[in-house]
Amino acid sequence: MTPAIEVIDRVTSTVDYLRVTVGTGTDTHAADWLPCAPLVSDPSALAQLARATAAGRGTDRDDVAMSLLVQGYAFRIASIAIGAWLLADAAVDVSPARTAIAIDRHRPNAVRLDDPRLITTDDPLGALHAELVEGHLARLVATAHKACRVGEALLWSNVGASCASAFGAFMEPLSGRQTEIRERATMFFAAARGELAGSGRVVAVGTAWAWERKACCLWYRTADGSRCADCSLWSDEERRQRYDAAIAAQARAGDRGGGSP
Repeated sequence: MTPAIEVIDRVTSTVDYLRVTVGTGTDTHAADWLPCAPLVSDPSALAQLARATAAGRGTDRDDVAMSLLVQGYAFRIASIAIGAWLLADAAVDVSPARTAIAIDRHRPNAVRLDDPRLITTDDPLGALHAELVEGHLARLVATAHKACRVGEALLWSNVGASCASAFGAFMEPLSGRQTEIRERATMFFAAARGELAGSGRVVAVGTAWAWERKACCLWYRTADGSRCADCSLWSDEERRQRYDAAIAAQARAGDRGGGSP
């Protein structure tokens, strides 16, 4: 087993709902995979995919469908790269030429890494930004913005929320490292390009943390949607009430012996 596959196995065994296929030789569902390279470079290809998922997401608006597609896509790619950094201080090559996504229930739900490899570097955080953000997600944002009338700030806020969710996915299975994960999330955003660094912020909530995004993903405009927990449309008072409730729940769990280490 190569070092890259070992790291990916650690990621998927830690967060068991992350679906990652490695290589193409034994892939029996090749027709279901969509290579990432065309999606991040061809606005018409990305627009076609967004429209194909729109009805299933409860919308007939191109901007809403594109926003939700970008958010789900970004999480699936980011969870692999950020997970590798958290678990092994490693940078995985997630370049579009080496990756593909699969759609299920009208949203991205799996990633294929065709030829997994680790980046040789003395700066894993810098390599993470180079591979994940500059090499992949920034291209996705630019192409999505060209594909339909959806704002770049909204798209970057989706990327920021997806990266924050990727960190959050490891909080429960790595409960003994929650403070470190929060600190790493803060480091990640502090080192990011301006659009990503300004897309939201990490907020300490007792022993846990929350992400406050700067622009809404528009999910509330779908037939069955509502505001996300990190939605920018919550007022300061509504946020404070949610945080106070979370801190109170932590205290009750601690009294029962179930608090975070």
